[in-house]
Amino acid sequence: MPRPNDSPNELPDFRVVLRNAQGKYVASDAHGVFFTEDRHAAIVLSYRAERVPEQIEAIRNNHGFTLTADPVPLEEIYETCDRCKDFFMPFMTFFDGKRFLCADCRKPDPTRSARA
Repeated sequence: MPRPNDSPNELPDFRVVLRNAQGKYVASDAHGVFFTEDRHAAIVLSYRAERVPEQIEAIRNNHGFTLTADPVPLEEIYETCDRCKDFFMPFMTFFDGKRFLCADCRKPDPTRSARA
């Protein structure tokens, strides 16, 4: 679930990867920044928090090529509660051996009778 905003009309921040005109993604390792065809190896950025539009513009002005920001699908970032189907940060879910549950769905149901 995205972080709440200070302004009620403001859209939530979202994660993106950067792609060049040839369809390769920006990645990095101990040797520096490079392009890769593997989207899962790409650097994931917070679109607004990391000022992605400004960075894309600076790269275009300084290096002469354009990058595109592609949103990362929510199911690749967040865990889905198997009961309520809402999205949560992975640290907010609990795996009971069979299912991933959010804190609310993990609570015992008071309407069920306790097992002996």
